[in-house]
Amino acid sequence: MKSTIANRFTQLFFSFVLLGVLHPAAWAQADTYPNRPIKLVITWPVGGFADTLGRTVATQLGAILGQQVVVENRGGANGMIGADAVAKAAPDGYTLMFQSVTSHAINPTMYGKTPYAEKDISPIAVVASVPMLLVANPSFPAKNIGDLIALAKKDPDAIAYASFGNGSASHLAGALFTNQAGIKMTHIPYKGGAPAITDALSGQVPLSFSAFGVALPHVKAGKLVALATTGSVRAKLLPDVPTIEEAGNLKGYEMSIVYAVWAPTGVPRPILSKLSNAIEQVIVSNAFKEKVASDGGEVMNLSTPAESYVYYQKEMQRLSKIVKDGKIKAD
Repeated sequence: MKSTIANRFTQLFFSFVLLGVLHPAAWAQADTYPNRPIKLVITWPVGGFADTLGRTVATQLGAILGQQVVVENRGGANGMIGADAVAKAAPDGYTLMFQSVTSHAINPTMYGKTPYAEKDISPIAVVASVPMLLVANPSFPAKNIGDLIALAKKDPDAIAYASFGNGSASHLAGALFTNQAGIKMTHIPYKGGAPAITDALSGQVPLSFSAFGVALPHVKAGKLVALATTGSVRAKLLPDVPTIEEAGNLKGYEMSIVYAVWAPTGVPRPILSKLSNAIEQVIVSNAFKEKVASDGGEVMNLSTPAESYVYYQKEMQRLSKIVKDGKIKAD
């Protein structure tokens, strides 16, 4: 009982922290907010799904708020370069961040130290969950997860899988899979999803945990075999492909890339409320739903800062354990 009360108190405390300090000036600022352009820092380079999804958010959010939302790409260090800039910005609602919960949650554990304090950035809304695909070169003998596990148990470390970077979500997907299945495979990190999928296509590496949208065209063309999706449910674009959880009987397996909108901690509550309401309108818009669905993902509508923070903390605990168990370190 005491533990439950303590947990509720902690959640309540942080909800107030997220909502910022209340004073008359804050309400006055909210009356005119926003009266100038808002900057959205996307913590990934131009061109990838995170960038294009973030730009969809920026366009929709700007239309709802009646002010331009200007995108600034600050990629590098698994999102920490962009996060550092946002953490040091004024908490006035004019600097926001589009970053995956997945990356932001593991950085303190993986790097040991971040250039910003974790408490300096808070999620406003968790907006989407996008799974990955475990794909194989057609020459690979295993055509399903059961066969793959059997092969890996027969010859530990003989099978290699590609990821789009050390410590990336695809690396974590592989680490969680091998840990839960009780097998050993050799991880080969690439500098991005494109070179990883290229080597899977050529047979240089037999398996790849790939971004859904990157792998999908090759699966449909028969150039790669989709063994399973890393999501919690089957992807609507590939309904015949099972999840790793169901195909391998690995209870609780799930490793999707979850995206959120963040802000420096301390944004005044009335401004935060405006942003939260506007982002919820973005989430339910057809443009956003279509963009997420095009990459095999699902819309998530955790549109209040308090529930988003609770979700982030749970993911931080879950993902940090995967990093520690897999002895994953930054490059």
